[in-house]
Amino acid sequence: MPRPAVRSVTAMSDASTTPEQDDPTGGDEGTENQLDADNAVEEDTLKALDPNDSPA
Repeated sequence: MPRPAVRSVTAMSDASTTPEQDDPTGGDEGTENQLDADNAVEEDTLKALDPNDSPA
């Protein structure tokens, strides 16, 4: 049975942008424009889902 490919730490920490990071949150611009946070928890959730926001 072949071993699955393993990505190196260097490859996983690559800071270059990917095409997915240019995608609007929620899948399209209409949805992205409708996403509003009512409180701090929702703001954090939307940040986590935002493909344009760099990871911590």
